[in-house]
Amino acid sequence: MKCIVELLDELRPLTPFSFAQRFDPTDINLGTGQRPDFENWLRRCIEPRRTFSGLDTAYGEYVKSFG
Repeated sequence: MKCIVELLDELRPLTPFSFAQRFDPTDINLGTGQRPDFENWLRRCIEPRRTFSGLDTAYGEYVKSFG
């Protein structure tokens, strides 16, 4: 299980292109729009002690948060 800080450290080296490739290879614009929003979501909307099994799981929760 990874805490928010570990997830942010894993997210940091991802360029917008590599972010888009990892989460939706069909949408190249994903990295420029959703990457910063996902990072802000991790920083501001998740309670500090919450953990996720990985970055992919956290991103899935982020997508679910839109309804």
